Amino acid sequence: MRSFSHWTPAYIFSRLADYYFRFQNPKAPWLTPRAIAYLEQALQPDFIGLEYGSGRSTAWFARHVKKLTSIEHNNAWYTRVREELESNGLQNVNYHFYTKPEHTLSLEQKLISDYVHADDNLQSGTLNFVLIDGIERPACAIRAIPLLKNGGLLIIDDANHYIPCNSWAPNSRAISDGPIDDEWAKVLEEIKEWDAVWFGNGIKETAVFRKPDELRSSR
Repeated sequence: MRSFSHWTPAYIFSRLADYYFRFQNPKAPWLTPRAIAYLEQALQPDFIGLEYGSGRSTAWFARHVKKLTSIEHNNAWYTRVREELESNGLQNVNYHFYTKPEHTLSLEQKLISDYVHADDNLQSGTLNFVLIDGIERPACAIRAIPLLKNGGLLIIDDANHYIPCNSWAPNSRAISDGPIDDEWAKVLEEIKEWDAVWFGNGIKETAVFRKPDELRSSR
């Protein structure tokens, strides 16, 4: 049976505020509003990026940056977004459909799957940002890390569901909980020295991690 225990007055207010924001901004991506405002300032016209999980974010990013690679596993959704890109004349998106990797694959096997590998043309240290908002999120995050330039942004939507934080949004993992599984533990180990900013709206969190300009050597 579905639980409604999180439907507190504060959560209901957050939901209403989110509905109003979506109504006022129908083309905005499904990230938290403060994360969108942050990215509007951070993104530059010459940026190159990658997103796992297409949708409103695809056209939105395409309008803000030079080039975007987008990965989608749902064929119906892929067709819908592709038609939207074509109707809006957005030609700076390399849009790929790949089937969902088998759930029995190991992390190492997921990393070389078509979906997570994403695009043979992607090279290490060439991307300004990567959005993780699809399936196989920890594998995608690990794949993204070497692709990012120093100073590049790793954007993880719904991050509070997977990694510990101080969020009061429902189903968030407390600091004492640790990461949700071993794959996310590996992600955290890889980005433990990165600066991070969390943007919550009482419903979920979008976390933005910045790859260091150079590794801080404490070892």
